[in-house]
Amino acid sequence: MINIQDMTLEQKIGQLFVVGFPQERPSEEFMRLVREYRVGNVILFTHNISSRQQLSELTKFLFGEIRKETGVIPLISIDEEGGVVSRLPKDTAVMPTARAQAETGDGQAVRRAARIVGEELKALGINFNLAPVLDINSNRDNPVIGIRSFGETAEQVIRFGEMAARGYLDAGILCSGKHFPGHGDTEEDSHLALPAVRADRELMMQRELAPFAHLIRQGLPAVTVGHMVVPALEPARIPCTMSGKVVTGLLREQMGFQGLIISDCLEMAAIRDFYGISRGAVEALKAGIDLVFISHTASAAEEAVLAVREAVAAQELSMERIDEAVSHILAAKRRFGECSWDEGHVGTREQTAFAEAFLARTIRPKQEDGQRFLPGGSPLFIGVEPGRVTLVCDGKGQKDFAHFMQENFGGDAVVCSDDPTEEEIREYVARAEGRTALIVGTLNAHLKPGQRRMLETLAGLGIPMAHVALGDPADLELLSGCQLRLSLYEYTVRAMEAASVYFQ
Repeated sequence: MINIQDMTLEQKIGQLFVVGFPQERPSEEFMRLVREYRVGNVILFTHNISSRQQLSELTKFLFGEIRKETGVIPLISIDEEGGVVSRLPKDTAVMPTARAQAETGDGQAVRRAARIVGEELKALGINFNLAPVLDINSNRDNPVIGIRSFGETAEQVIRFGEMAARGYLDAGILCSGKHFPGHGDTEEDSHLALPAVRADRELMMQRELAPFAHLIRQGLPAVTVGHMVVPALEPARIPCTMSGKVVTGLLREQMGFQGLIISDCLEMAAIRDFYGISRGAVEALKAGIDLVFISHTASAAEEAVLAVREAVAAQELSMERIDEAVSHILAAKRRFGECSWDEGHVGTREQTAFAEAFLARTIRPKQEDGQRFLPGGSPLFIGVEPGRVTLVCDGKGQKDFAHFMQENFGGDAVVCSDDPTEEEIREYVARAEGRTALIVGTLNAHLKPGQRRMLETLAGLGIPMAHVALGDPADLELLSGCQLRLSLYEYTVRAMEAASVYFQ
């Protein structure tokens, strides 16, 4: 691999960026960034992937072309958290959502799950997994973290976050803890707005920052900085991604982190609407970010590269800072960059059997007796329409809960909106008359008043009722008296299939 002293300024600036493209083959606009601007890294999403063979061929092409044009192997990154945030094709071993994994209480299983994912990714040509999530889900009204977190306390997140990170490192893959300094205590999604954490500094150190501090001491190789404002850490109303006090002062100097620091995507509204992508890239690098993500739009990435060049020319951004960032990037590539492209290590019988068994362990009834719930001869299944719990989740085609259950157990199916109106609820009450059972599937009803009213109204009918939480298990606390309460943690066919055993 090329040494930093042999690199041109153009090559160095290209190393600072990670860019994506919108289809299964690299667009001409993306390839122009590689050839003309020496952009040296990639992020992949579901829209880039159709099968493991296609993914393997894609990463081989990207790896070869980027190394040829830049002189350096690329970081090819992906968000493979498991469950609700998964990009891998169906013929691989996809693991459960983080919260579901932690609910088993089995740290070694969490470690093994991460190792399997890391091995699969490396065998498919992906050397950087944007996980684990180290946010604490301390605010249940948080619309973006929720079940992506390992838990609601620092102790839970430390325990299982460490096991996940160890598993990725066992597999030899670069991983990044996110979203520093902690996105769990917000009520807005940084994909859509600029969220704020209002906790004081002492509480932040004891709670939000504790998982990061612990994993840094354990050798975490990379940290993702999130787009939130934290007045206790940065008095100016600027995102942490742009704050030298947070990135350099706190993370680098006070907490002693010497690894790779990356940004969350600068195309998120928290930066795009409040800062601007190009200006955001310059300010992030000045603050101490090493690697900047512009995940979707080639033209935005081009503008940001040019803005960084101009900032260097104007001596606003020092060569010392550029060289520091590139040094961290090259160190990560030397340690983790090489891939195997061995499909024999992807979706093996052993890997998929573990993933299926692990998923089944996460789906457990919430009542003590563990009895089955028999729908009877004329059940009514009501389920919220499939949707993305947060914008980071994939919008994959999904079968809705109500019709899945109807196909397996008979009766009738009703698909409701994610926030039903009073008129809709009256319709469901009418449909419930004379039924042997009601089986209701909610999706984050704790955040949706219409779903809560629907649950309360249906429970008052006196018909035997089961409640299935298709997302956050906090839904199950909204209603007592159901004969069966079950949390799936993810709205997927595989989870519904695993849960079917409790209705037989």
